[in-house]
Amino acid sequence: MVISRLSQYGILFLTGFYFTTVSAQSNSEQEIISMLKNAQPYHAVSEDRFLQLGWELPDDGMTVKALADAAPGIAFDPRDLEKLPAEKLGYSVKWHEQRYQVYGLDWDIPGLHLIPNDPLPGMPTLVIINGGASNWYEFYVDSLNRPGIGQYLAQKIPVMLVTIPGNFRHGGWTENELDKRIPGYVLDRDVSQQELKVRNASYTFKVITEGVRQLLEATTTGPISIIGHSTGGEIQYILKDSSLKDRLGDRMIGWGTGGPAGLDAMRGFRRVIKPGEYPHVSQIKARPSEDYTRGYLGPLNPFWDETKTRYEMADHWQDLERRRKTDFKQPLQDYEHSSANYLTDYIAGQITETLEDNEFGVDTNEVIGDLFTTMDLPHTGYKRMIWTTARQDTGHWNTNISEARELLIANEFRQKNPDAQIRVMMFDLPMTHYGHIEKPRQLAGGILAALKWLYQ
Repeated sequence: MVISRLSQYGILFLTGFYFTTVSAQSNSEQEIISMLKNAQPYHAVSEDRFLQLGWELPDDGMTVKALADAAPGIAFDPRDLEKLPAEKLGYSVKWHEQRYQVYGLDWDIPGLHLIPNDPLPGMPTLVIINGGASNWYEFYVDSLNRPGIGQYLAQKIPVMLVTIPGNFRHGGWTENELDKRIPGYVLDRDVSQQELKVRNASYTFKVITEGVRQLLEATTTGPISIIGHSTGGEIQYILKDSSLKDRLGDRMIGWGTGGPAGLDAMRGFRRVIKPGEYPHVSQIKARPSEDYTRGYLGPLNPFWDETKTRYEMADHWQDLERRRKTDFKQPLQDYEHSSANYLTDYIAGQITETLEDNEFGVDTNEVIGDLFTTMDLPHTGYKRMIWTTARQDTGHWNTNISEARELLIANEFRQKNPDAQIRVMMFDLPMTHYGHIEKPRQLAGGILAALKWLYQ
């Protein structure tokens, strides 16, 4: 009888704890949505309020973790996720590989589609697109294969995790010299060295955005919101007035997104890139561990250890994912994202040199004509916009508010869209550009609150 009573009290205690937690989560979300109704330069979400956001997963992410842990180099096959029971995950999974043509070449763009068992009504499909040197994995699991932001969001809304062409290959990469890796431009074969040079030198944002557009048209219906993270932030702006326009609804949401390269606020942040500073456009640019010692690494990272140097922490973090993570970028991607159109003639010369008399039928003039679409985009016609960032996302926020990039970008859009409702939401805790692996559950709650405001 004593055991029964203790068990009963335990159940009552846990049930009470559960409802208290759910209530705190709901209250925090409603407070954020109410806060966003007020127009002001930016809104700061306190650490206490942020940490109350989010929700649990049905199995704590253990089903996916077991699958990922068993894969060589943790580069698990996304097609295997389709076999996992939806009742354990809270969502069903569909893997897509969309083939399309640009410049007469075939390209593949993959997407992991997560469809909730019990979706919230009236919400869009949230499309999350990786930055330049990453892929869908980092929005689905962290480096220890614990659940990432995509798994949390998929409990509530449809999610599509898109990888830009080249940044995923089945089984990952075993080549340890990062600048010698072969991007997965097509997923059923490796390309030759000559074809690789041609593709690298043709890798304009036109290649990326056309793939995203065709993938979303082929695999999703209804309203969509696109979050392009980091370098991927250009994509949603380029697609604003595309065939996806009505589905995007003149709304915009960001997480570590910034603005299009042509904005005055963006150009003001750019340093001058000198000719020869980047590799030749026919090559790829390695992204070594050293690059992750700065704004990508903070005290909330799973590998933060004050007894180690920043390089030791970053190298441990990156080494675990070396096989499945891209860790390279195409120079053209960096040039176009960095507002470097003053180098157009220099870049065009390298493209011409690479594509001259190429056997693949790629038109040199067509590629050069598509350079720097990032600089000439519509900055008007928006109804609602919201950027989310964090206190330690140093490329997008600054403790000196006058230098906070997302705020300056929002202010420029406010001037150009005086009737639009435009917000900036800063999560006030030491979270970095990689907050989606540092606090994925809570960040999912924050982004859902932003989406609810966006679609009210």
